Amino acid sequence: MAASIPQWRVHFGSTLVFAALILCAPPSLVAVEMVTVNTVSGEQSIGSLKSWTADRLVIASTEDRVFSQSELQSVAFDRSNLKAGQYGPSVWLTNGDRISARSVSVENDRLSMAWQIRSDSELSSIPLEDVAAMVFEWPQTLPERLRLITDLETLPPGSDVIMLSNGDRSLGEFQRLNAAFVELGVGGKTVKLDRSRVRAIRLDPELATVTRPSGRRTVLSLIDGSQITVSDIEIGNDLAQLKSTHLGNVSLPVASLTACHMFGDRLIPISDYEPLEIKFTPYLSRLWEPIRNANALHGPLTLQGMEFVTGLGMHSRMSVTYELRGNEREFRALVGIDDVANGMGSVTFAVELDGRRLWSSPEMTGKSSAKSTGPVSLQGGQKLTLIAEFGEFADVSDYANWCDALLILEPAGE
Repeated sequence: MAASIPQWRVHFGSTLVFAALILCAPPSLVAVEMVTVNTVSGEQSIGSLKSWTADRLVIASTEDRVFSQSELQSVAFDRSNLKAGQYGPSVWLTNGDRISARSVSVENDRLSMAWQIRSDSELSSIPLEDVAAMVFEWPQTLPERLRLITDLETLPPGSDVIMLSNGDRSLGEFQRLNAAFVELGVGGKTVKLDRSRVRAIRLDPELATVTRPSGRRTVLSLIDGSQITVSDIEIGNDLAQLKSTHLGNVSLPVASLTACHMFGDRLIPISDYEPLEIKFTPYLSRLWEPIRNANALHGPLTLQGMEFVTGLGMHSRMSVTYELRGNEREFRALVGIDDVANGMGSVTFAVELDGRRLWSSPEMTGKSSAKSTGPVSLQGGQKLTLIAEFGEFADVSDYANWCDALLILEPAGE
């Protein structure tokens, strides 16, 4: 029987099933957009974006470079002058997307939110069943922010949770939100809470609509910190026309995009696979689980200040085994100890195929640079195992990240 990784990932988690990605050619790009293109084969090219169609992307460098859609792994836009923003209000969706938007109101089981990055002034409206959490204000310190993230993602299901700025919590059935109050049903009565005192709302995950990711989709990273999954993109006249299952049709400035990560075709995140077996050896008594698309503390996967949209968060000593399907050519990942360890931790990473160790890292600490596994051949193998071993300092802060952990499939027809 397949092992189970927790399904409810809201902050940087798994994505929904989407229809085939359609990238439509822009008639023109008014502004010059410099991009870095990474391909499935490991090639990297830099140039100005000329066009992006349903079947190819073209950039201008010393000469035009043409990439088929199935070749693409990621496209990063040059935002070298971008300054890091502050934590602001956000809405977390049940598919793992996050929107840096202010929750305005909830009426008739729909959330209206103000998203400043949109090219129009309209409020975005989504069904409440697609919302995992709403954050109204973030704590001032990093440890408190990380604690809030963990609480929102790990609090027991069975009720909605209103989290107040003073640390108190109220449990019940969330009913309504307006400019002044948050209304909560408790014991058959309606309790009104002063909105200005509310830090966040965690909606009951048992009532959420969640679907495991599969198929082709693109995850977009935006300059305001948003991360959204889309099925369709059209780029033209400096606007990106997006189609999202939750948000519908949305128009955003091309200048708001920082990166596009393509999945499907030959590029499959390891987080799309269900583990066959999970083994954890505690150093003392605490139990840890592998977390899809997040670190072991349920926060974002980060290495040396860089955030990753897909991967696996582990804690020593742990091994996670996946059953291969026969068409996987190779495995790749970037490994290291998450930034949340603040330089601490000591882990050795390893990759095994059918019990044979094919790659291992030296012992790494939170101060070590991230290391690539390189392409690990999976041809002829049946079981892939990812391992995080104890290091010199036992299991202290061993937040072991497998970032951009990807399976490369054989080309169709081979």
